[in-house]
Amino acid sequence: MLKAGFIGAIVGFIYITILSFLSPFCTLCFVPLLGVGVGYLACQFDSPTTLEASLRQGSLAGGMTGSAVIFGQIVATVVNGILLTNLKDWATMTKQLGMTPITPTDYWQMTLVTNSFCSLFNMLTLVILAASGGLWWFYRHRPKGF
Repeated sequence: MLKAGFIGAIVGFIYITILSFLSPFCTLCFVPLLGVGVGYLACQFDSPTTLEASLRQGSLAGGMTGSAVIFGQIVATVVNGILLTNLKDWATMTKQLGMTPITPTDYWQMTLVTNSFCSLFNMLTLVILAASGGLWWFYRHRPKGF
């Protein structure tokens, strides 16, 4: 479980950090694949013998991965906010993008709120889908007579 959690954490941190530079909504597409994969991988490494153990191992690996994903999204949000709000042509850029001119303070508030909700949704989705990945593994490899 730890090995799968660390693998998922490293992959999730790198990938989510890169995607969060574009938009926090881009991260919502990758999380389901990562969650199921980490849950399945955790059970593949540990080979639990009961349904409860496979659900627990998948959920714990998903929680480890989710923590790294949230940290990666926080890092990307802060870097993105610093880079964009310190531009000299902030007002010109927002006009060219078709947005009404907003202040850097409004941008920070909007970015932090959006990323907070996406991070919490990603964490919840990762844990649930990692548990389902563990469940999937268990029903594919369950012991005879179960």
